[in-house]
Amino acid sequence: RPERIVPIAERFGMDANAVLDNIIYARAYTYEHQYNLLLGLAAKMAEEPFRLLIVDSVIALFRVDFSGRGELAERQQKLAQMLSRLTKIAEEFNVAVYITNQ
Repeated sequence: RPERIVPIAERFGMDANAVLDNIIYARAYTYEHQYNLLLGLAAKMAEEPFRLLIVDSVIALFRVDFSGRGELAERQQKLAQMLSRLTKIAEEFNVAVYITNQ
């Protein structure tokens, strides 16, 4: 959440607005939305340099969208595609990727 950045920046004596100007925030509501955000982000990274990509949480939306053992194989396949895309972004744009798993 961007609003959380303000007190952190101030704590370290930084200009909060300048810090926020260097952050792009997007929230996904489904695993498909999350994947589409990654595709759009790759286009944006081609235009301007990024240093860090944080995905919080990579698995949470999969748990919501795929419930039960019957969908486990499809969930694993889609998750593998997501992780592969993140790996390609990291390699292509030389950006660090930090993933949480909640």
